[in-house]
Amino acid sequence: MKTKYFIIVLLGLMQSSPIFSQEKIAKNSSSLLDIPVIYPRQRLWASPSGGLEVRFNPPVLLWPSKQKANWNIRLSQDQEFNTENTLSAENLKWAMFNPHQKLASGKWYWQYKAENGDWSKTASFVVSDKTPELISPDAKTFTGKISGDHPRILAQKRDLDHLKDLANTRDAKAIIDEANNCLSNDLPKERDGYSQRKMDNDSQQRKLDLDASQNLSTTAFEEITALSQAWLLTGNDAFRAKAIAIGMEICNWDPEGATKLSDFGDARCMVGMAIVYDTFYDHLNAGQKSKLVRAISQRANDFYDEWVNNIESKVLSGHVWQHILDYFFQASLALFGEEPAAKDWLSYAYELFLARAPILGGADGGWVEGVSYFQMNMATMIDIPLYIKSLTGFDFINAHPWYSENVKWMVYNIPPGSASDGFSDNTEEVKKPGPEYISFAEEIAKLTGNKLAAWYVRECRKYENPDLTQTESLRWMRLTKTRNLKIPEVSQQPDLPMGAVFKDMGLAALHTAPANTATDLMVAFKSSPLGAYGHILCDQNVFNILYGGQPFFYRTGYKVTMDDPHRTGWYQTTKSQNGILVNGEGQPYASESYGLIARFLQGNEIAYLKGDATNAYNLKKNNPDVKKFFRHIVLLKPNVVIVYDELEAEKDANWSWLIHSLNELKIDEANHTFSTTLPATTGVGYLFANQPVKWESADTADVPANNWRQARYTDGRLKNYDAPQWHLKITNTEKCKSIRFLAVLQISPDGGSIEKIEAQPDEGGELNFSVGLWKISANLNTAHEPELIILKKDEKAAFSLNSKNINLNGKAFSGKTENSSKLIEEINGKLILSETGDVLPWNVQEAILNLNQQN
Repeated sequence: MKTKYFIIVLLGLMQSSPIFSQEKIAKNSSSLLDIPVIYPRQRLWASPSGGLEVRFNPPVLLWPSKQKANWNIRLSQDQEFNTENTLSAENLKWAMFNPHQKLASGKWYWQYKAENGDWSKTASFVVSDKTPELISPDAKTFTGKISGDHPRILAQKRDLDHLKDLANTRDAKAIIDEANNCLSNDLPKERDGYSQRKMDNDSQQRKLDLDASQNLSTTAFEEITALSQAWLLTGNDAFRAKAIAIGMEICNWDPEGATKLSDFGDARCMVGMAIVYDTFYDHLNAGQKSKLVRAISQRANDFYDEWVNNIESKVLSGHVWQHILDYFFQASLALFGEEPAAKDWLSYAYELFLARAPILGGADGGWVEGVSYFQMNMATMIDIPLYIKSLTGFDFINAHPWYSENVKWMVYNIPPGSASDGFSDNTEEVKKPGPEYISFAEEIAKLTGNKLAAWYVRECRKYENPDLTQTESLRWMRLTKTRNLKIPEVSQQPDLPMGAVFKDMGLAALHTAPANTATDLMVAFKSSPLGAYGHILCDQNVFNILYGGQPFFYRTGYKVTMDDPHRTGWYQTTKSQNGILVNGEGQPYASESYGLIARFLQGNEIAYLKGDATNAYNLKKNNPDVKKFFRHIVLLKPNVVIVYDELEAEKDANWSWLIHSLNELKIDEANHTFSTTLPATTGVGYLFANQPVKWESADTADVPANNWRQARYTDGRLKNYDAPQWHLKITNTEKCKSIRFLAVLQISPDGGSIEKIEAQPDEGGELNFSVGLWKISANLNTAHEPELIILKKDEKAAFSLNSKNINLNGKAFSGKTENSSKLIEEINGKLILSETGDVLPWNVQEAILNLNQQN
């Protein structure tokens, strides 16, 4: 029997996508339960499709690629493709096509086929007069601008004399100091690409060897880079001789040997040799050039053969987009015109970047792999666009909205002087933005004139003032490409709203004082359509709370290695998060285990969001067909957080509500409270449920962490995984099909504004109480419709979930939809009403329509 896939229909959906036809919408659906996946790991349907309005004009056409093939494409406003205006391309070597020209407004149809195959089903999309333009030059135009001269990577030949004038700048001096240190180092040796430590555990041994491989290649690459840059700045022959010696040494290494263990290492060997070849082209003899070209080409060809008809169709390929694509782009640029295959390599890298970047960021600015791994994407996201701009004039950074929106993500999800939102691998190690974020924001401010980026840099420096010259990240770019660009002046504090939401990637952050970290209460939230894989954890509908930039109620654990037992048994799982377990189990580690942020409202006193993680559990065999997990988060100034959970299943289940802290959790089960403290700050939480519950606490993880890898922090200290972390699990004593939880958390810098809450649900399941400036009413009875009403005592702000009316100052405001979320506040003397239903991100809409067509 075929399954029918449904769409949530509530206020705002039709407004956000006006070309959604009413026939494609099932009004009786309450969740996305029947949608198995939004982001399959390998593309399953053509995009854009489903008759949706595209996000850019022109859109890039992408299709499933399950084979190595050449492709034909046709695109027309005629469904039969008969008109002379039909665009077509033949013998495409990869499964993507960018028209590189503005498309006329209206409906478009398109098909693809393997060269000897049949045409696909017809896909369609709409371009409107208001669709933002993103028109780039084609690959032929780009490659046609490449000079026959060298160098091309670190600099262009016309810049060489001017570089000598920069030798006395602080960045240049730091580079020259590093190069001088390299002169006394021994040449790196291939044998060092295997670990000298031996482990009985095969998996651990592989990881140690991978570390050694990566360390060897990284050392060689960094020395070549410093020496080559220093030579360009000084002309010192000692720098040139040492860089060439290292490059020729790498030529002798087996490309299938030790340095192949790590794709980062493989790529750094490739680009290191390319830098030597390109920078010292006029100083190499014919034999050296020939040897370098062969060695570079073998590694580049391997990447190309592995990627083409593959990476463009993958939803996520983290390593490729971290550094490797940039290295591949540079190596291809170095050999272009001298190695015939380099034209295909470079054209592919060019088209791939334009087609998929920012692959982990969406159009609205977030970054789903988290603040730690974003650091590994910073250079690629600026470097490749600057190469393109220097050759063609096309400014991708200012043309694509992600860059300006990404500044908001930094401001809200890793604020100045603050630890981060806590999502995805390694974020526990990011205590403050640090030099990488300051450098990146500074470059964006200079390249775009973005004043918020400039403010972010200024504010970060109030909490920390790192010497950027000592950080390699973006240093050469800053010195050679953006040194003459000014950072915009910021004369006053920005007027920042309470929250920001990034629905494409499923991230949000709410703040009481987003412009002042020292007094800010931050609630970070995650519910992502991408599911859980790669460096993304099993964390749909989870939250983290920080105060004054310090983690308060925060997820736990450590990323030892990707397949370490602690990561797979604790850190990666929902058990380590402020989330929900069903029958003791969390969410599967799979792309099908997804969530989304469905609603978002904010005013000056209240910020609200709703996450839907219904589909995050159902791959687990012992989970009894979860059919609803809606989590509502409300932040109330100055210090209250409300968490209201709706949970339902087809069968009876145990539901566990989780909260964690890096500081001791004190439990008072009789009074429904838990608490923790930071220096001069106290946090207290109350939890209510419509079922009897038991409280269980622990200060150890299910699977302990062990630094067998002997990993170190960037400052050289050995990582320590022994610090205690505290965990609270609250579970219904008898299994049930549905349950509701209401949590009230108060965070106070002195503890003086925390109030005791004395409340019990009445016979109808309604809970009424006051806390601080607010009156709260919540319905916990699962036999009734969920309802949450919040009223500020001075009658100047109110919020309601699912109530027909919202009442303020004796007046009833009905809004447009009974079951919407409504917010009303007095702003500048006027009562302002806003409301929302579930508004689906564009990518979710497209997935639903394609799955409907397939079934």
